[in-house]
Amino acid sequence: MKKLISKLRKYKVFNDFFFYISFIRDNQYIPNFKNPKTYNEKINYRKRNADNNLFSICSDKLAVKDWVAEKGFSDIVIENYYAGDNIDFDTLKSILTDKGDVLLKANHNSGPVYLLTTLCSDDKIRAACVDVNKQLAIDYGKLTNESWYSNIKPQVLVEKRLKPESGEKDLKDYKFHVFKQKSGECKVILHIDFDRTTNHNRSYFDEELNWLPFFIEYPSIVTKIHKPKNYERMLKIVKKLALDFSYVRVDLYNIDGEIYFGELTFAPGSGVSVVSDQSYDKWMGNVWHGDPKD
Repeated sequence: MKKLISKLRKYKVFNDFFFYISFIRDNQYIPNFKNPKTYNEKINYRKRNADNNLFSICSDKLAVKDWVAEKGFSDIVIENYYAGDNIDFDTLKSILTDKGDVLLKANHNSGPVYLLTTLCSDDKIRAACVDVNKQLAIDYGKLTNESWYSNIKPQVLVEKRLKPESGEKDLKDYKFHVFKQKSGECKVILHIDFDRTTNHNRSYFDEELNWLPFFIEYPSIVTKIHKPKNYERMLKIVKKLALDFSYVRVDLYNIDGEIYFGELTFAPGSGVSVVSDQSYDKWMGNVWHGDPKD
């Protein structure tokens, strides 16, 4: 059976059918991808009808840094130590020796990403090089049906590692869902992931940091957070970066008030993430006023 499914997955019509059935099973409703209303439906409409050249530029982990700098936020761009068509052990080892801890990733997909420190064994460094080089041969756009990734030239990126605040295990990663409204203003919904490595949970908040009573994929445990330093600037940044899109998720890091750009995401969860309450799937769809393909 597995061999048969593997063969059938080569055909688009089978993949579309399998996706449709899986969506119904996981989300408990029949989707309308031609006339979308819910958040997940609109993401899937975007995947099928994407019509914004910036999707590819801003999904490219290298090109987006230049784009963010051009928007006037060069100070939040994380430093690159290396970018190229591939990476070898000697090059990466030299960077670790000269620069310290790094993140190793491909620019055209969603990972896996490798955190490599000066304490890593040579075997671990070699294995990371091999895997990231292999990633370059995969058309991530076809894999996820997010066509804008297919237009990115695959490259390897080595960037400076950001370290968590003192006493914290993880970076403070703030994911802003920004929806352009008919007035031209933006509505912001923030989600934050907690305890990724031990007890992954996720909470959603409005722009004023009031907790929202739903979750997507991971349960919500944390219901109150302190306003991070320079939060108003974070809002200013995400709203400006979102102006060219009807909806985008803008990820920022905040380390004791120092803000860093993470990434832009145009199809979070690839349109299959299960919302805990279907009414909030509809609510987020209603907040998304613009044409999803943009």
